[in-house]
Amino acid sequence: MDTKPEHIYELVWCTRRLFQQLRATSEELLEGTGINASQRAVLEFLDQHQPQTVSNMAREKNVSRQHIQTLVNDLLTLKLVKAQENPAHKRSPLMSMTEQGKKLFTKIIRDEAKVLASMAGEFSGKNISTSIRTLKAMHQYLQSENWKK
Repeated sequence: MDTKPEHIYELVWCTRRLFQQLRATSEELLEGTGINASQRAVLEFLDQHQPQTVSNMAREKNVSRQHIQTLVNDLLTLKLVKAQENPAHKRSPLMSMTEQGKKLFTKIIRDEAKVLASMAGEFSGKNISTSIRTLKAMHQYLQSENWKK
């Protein structure tokens, strides 16, 4: 292939900048909700995969269990998630969204959909598809540990 390391570096650099901008935009959209972007990410994960243990969420997100536990504790205090008994492990409860959490997350998704719709008109479907394939392939490459060879 004709891709040079500096092209990969530029893509990684752009991805990092985009991630930071997405985080800032998310924080702005979340103003008034009482949660931050990291807590929103936990709600999103639970929306797609509930119920889940804190350990499993951490593993799937590739972050520490303690980090997810802190976020979950805050969401428990806000009554946006609840703990339920885990028949597979007594000391590791299953977390799921409360009705209040589901309602808030639905509102957040609706607000974000407006921004995504406005962005959609700016990019061709072909370019987006190529970007998705490229980012997924880079992720798989790093997960496979081929980079250690």
